[in-house]
Amino acid sequence: MTPTDTSPAAPPAWRPASATERQFWFAERIASGSPAWRVLSTVRLEGATDRITLVAAAARVVARHPALRSVFTPAAGQLRCTTVAPADPPLLVLPPGADFAAAAREMAASALLDPAAGHHVVLGLSEDPDGGAASTLYVLTHHLVYDGLSHEVFTADLARAYARVVAGEPEPAALALAPAPRPARPAELTAYWKEALDGAPDLPGADDGPTQRELARATPRFHAVPFPDGVGEATREAARRLACPPFAVLLTAYAQALYDLCGAEDFCIGTPVSTRTPDLADAIGCLLTTLPVRIRRPAEPDACERVWKTFTDGLVHMDLPQDDVLRAARTRPGRRLPLYQALFAYESWQRPEHRAGPLRMRSEPVTPLGVQAEIQFQLNELPGQRLEGLLQAPEGGIWAARLERLSDAVRDRLTLLTGAGARPNDPGPPRPASLTHPEENFR
Repeated sequence: MTPTDTSPAAPPAWRPASATERQFWFAERIASGSPAWRVLSTVRLEGATDRITLVAAAARVVARHPALRSVFTPAAGQLRCTTVAPADPPLLVLPPGADFAAAAREMAASALLDPAAGHHVVLGLSEDPDGGAASTLYVLTHHLVYDGLSHEVFTADLARAYARVVAGEPEPAALALAPAPRPARPAELTAYWKEALDGAPDLPGADDGPTQRELARATPRFHAVPFPDGVGEATREAARRLACPPFAVLLTAYAQALYDLCGAEDFCIGTPVSTRTPDLADAIGCLLTTLPVRIRRPAEPDACERVWKTFTDGLVHMDLPQDDVLRAARTRPGRRLPLYQALFAYESWQRPEHRAGPLRMRSEPVTPLGVQAEIQFQLNELPGQRLEGLLQAPEGGIWAARLERLSDAVRDRLTLLTGAGARPNDPGPPRPASLTHPEENFR
């Protein structure tokens, strides 16, 4: 009788890249070094920070998470992901009080981020200018291996690792190289998306461009969207009345604002959705997909309910790889980026304070570095149900000159949906633009 081998199986040497990893790997090929593919996130540090301990703690986080030391290589007709030995991430000492823009410039100029070699983390530390025991840590990574929720995981793990380094304690075992899940029922999923996106037109006003490469190389223009106190709470109340989450109310307000400025009655908005399973809740990686939400007749009274139903129908069918969704929807030729000319990114998760021995750490919302769409709306829910928004468009594009008007339209539409935060002498939302000559709306 042959004895049974009960020893654990050897971990896989490689795994196939996920659809999102393939997307950002290809994007890096067509616009190498673009800030659109990079993530600059921030962590507030309260207390006196020891730089040697900070680097040692960050090195432990890199060693723990395979994504932060991964290398992607095309082989045998597919993109494979392997891991390299962990290395201490470089730490740049930035001038005291360095803001986000200054940190982005200096850290990008260092050229220390090297995804091809598996070096995915660069740190920048800026002490507060008042001489107090507080500082800001900037973390530069690549979208190949990092999403918004990864930043909260990174901050929590960095705090625990810092405390262990101070206490002289070892780090838990590294996480395994998890295989990318294969979608079930691909034919059914493809059929759904072909029907759902059949004939979906582009947003009006930009002819046959810009392309993804042109967007990635563009300089972004930003415009903050201020929300009055109480709008977050009113949004939650409206969501309860409409039997949907606040996300649906906010997405509808954005869709209606786009309609107000360009008159589009049928278009798609892409929104990032997490693909994390329970076993990956504490993993770092680009664990998301961009779900296309088709917007039809956004100005009608039942728009919010229809937007929410369209979104939830898409969630049921979100397992189809993103590149396959694009192929299913690409029914006409053209240079313009399909489906995702408009993006809506919503961050609503909690950012608790993490104890790190003598330090306290808290992650902050992630601000986009580069351009990934013709128009993008980043919306963050902060403590106390406060809302903070940021519009972004490429310089020279048709939306760059309309960011202030779009900001006003978003607030006006959210006021109509929630009944809160109205401005005095408010004339109401702009009159919908003509669909006949959409380019006239951008002059």
